[in-house]
Amino acid sequence: MTAVSEQARQPSAVSTVDARPVKSARIAIAIAAVVLAVFLVIAVILPRTADGVNFTGIDQFGMAGVGVLIALGILCFTRPRTHADDAGVDTRGFAGGYRHIDWDLILAVEFPPKVRFARLVLPGDELIPLYAVQRGDAERSVAVMDALRALHSARMGHPTA
Repeated sequence: MTAVSEQARQPSAVSTVDARPVKSARIAIAIAAVVLAVFLVIAVILPRTADGVNFTGIDQFGMAGVGVLIALGILCFTRPRTHADDAGVDTRGFAGGYRHIDWDLILAVEFPPKVRFARLVLPGDELIPLYAVQRGDAERSVAVMDALRALHSARMGHPTA
């Protein structure tokens, strides 16, 4: 669930913004659970084939291990996070660590109509995607974008719109 403090709902009083994907995280968890269950069932019934192939416990362990690895890969879709405060924006994508961007470098916080993720616009046409703010999260994303824009305006000395 996207965590936006009560202050974030009032653009003039925003102090911090925290966001994470909700809808895609739920879908990823469900798919990872199904994939893991399928591979575990396959691992259990693997030695009971009628085609004459001889499977051992190591093969079963390997099949279960592959299921665990695929499920962990799918769970990467739950990792994106965004945290913004007076110091700047910290964002993390599907892999890797956090990246900090100072407000002084951010020209705009935008969410174009045909783009799945919000983004920060930096000088030189550099775009930093905010994977934690996704179109599928609807109202949560709107609240986060309002709070991010209010923080950006306050930090840059512009009045909030």
